[in-house]
Amino acid sequence: MKVSTVVPVYNRQDMVADAIRSAQAQNIDAHEIVVVDNCSTDATWDVVQEFARQDARIRCFRNTTNIGPVRNWRVGIEAARGEYCHLLFSDDLIEPDFLSSTLSLFDDQTAFVMTGHKFLDSNGFRDPSTFQQKAEWSKEEILEAAIFGNTNGIPLLSPLSALFRRSEMLSALVDDIANPFGIDFPGHGAGPDQLLFLLTAIHYPKIKCTNKHLAVMHAHEGSITIKSKDLSLPREWTRWTFVNHYWPEARERFRSVLWLTSKLNPSSRQVFEHINRELGGRVKMGLVLEYAIRRYFNRPRVPAPGSIHIRTDDANESID
Repeated sequence: MKVSTVVPVYNRQDMVADAIRSAQAQNIDAHEIVVVDNCSTDATWDVVQEFARQDARIRCFRNTTNIGPVRNWRVGIEAARGEYCHLLFSDDLIEPDFLSSTLSLFDDQTAFVMTGHKFLDSNGFRDPSTFQQKAEWSKEEILEAAIFGNTNGIPLLSPLSALFRRSEMLSALVDDIANPFGIDFPGHGAGPDQLLFLLTAIHYPKIKCTNKHLAVMHAHEGSITIKSKDLSLPREWTRWTFVNHYWPEARERFRSVLWLTSKLNPSSRQVFEHINRELGGRVKMGLVLEYAIRRYFNRPRVPAPGSIHIRTDDANESID
């Protein structure tokens, strides 16, 4: 089996069919679809089983209890048999050439391959991404974008728009992230999704992009992201967790940047105050000024290749 599409689902009887059909429409062979129902209380399981009866490529599983979205992702990835794998969320869609376009770009220097995305709501398609117009991004550019201000709009949040090696997904998907705020990381996925990208990227010099909008994110009130409203607290804590464990030379810069953003966001302020107590000393205002200039004048900081030194000795260990 070359590639697996994993569809995690919970209570989406009215939406999961469209997601599965978009996976069925992929124009490649050696493709399987793994659907994992997280103990839905509606008719989702009936819908999924009917698809499996009609298409031998589809294997479906059902958890006996609801284990939360992130652990449900892992169940699907563990059940998958493909060398390559991606997550197709049950309220989203992929275009027919998503897999063929991303799979064709993989090589042993590439962490993952991304495609452009667009959103779908009641008014139709909107907000198409532009980052994918650049065919290749270095590891340094990816880390800068993820941690210090994403002026290029690289969507290192939703795994929907990326194809990974299955082995990398298993090692980089962290079920939970230890934190002092009581954040339920397994319950909404905001944080583990970021780390999936970051903990994969640190092992390779680059990522690649196909210049097409092949992922469709459905914006609706039932979306976990929309229901969660402000995700600043889990997002900032996840960034700090990565920096603290794997990029210690960036700790001071991260604290200085967070000091500025925390002035406008109470959630970010909680993370800043915790980091400030941990690091001691004072914020370096020169680093604050550098970040402010880059942010407000849209001048991304691009380190030279090899200038970022990442610890990878414990990169496959759970952050808990």
